[in-house]
Amino acid sequence: MKTVNVMYFRTRGKFYIDETIEISESLNGYDALFHEIPKHHRIKEMIMSVSDSGDGKEPFIVPHLFFPKN
Repeated sequence: MKTVNVMYFRTRGKFYIDETIEISESLNGYDALFHEIPKHHRIKEMIMSVSDSGDGKEPFIVPHLFFPKN
């Protein structure tokens, strides 16, 4: 399993919490970033920032922000 760093921010930019999630190594970077990782957006009213954990496993996750859906 691939580990991904996740941080949540309030919409005003104030840091709230950080955690890690695990995704399958069989995913390519696009599927991981735009299909699998958004499923783990557990605090829907906050901004979710994701980045690679540096564990050396594929896929490499480029830093990305997921904004709350209204």
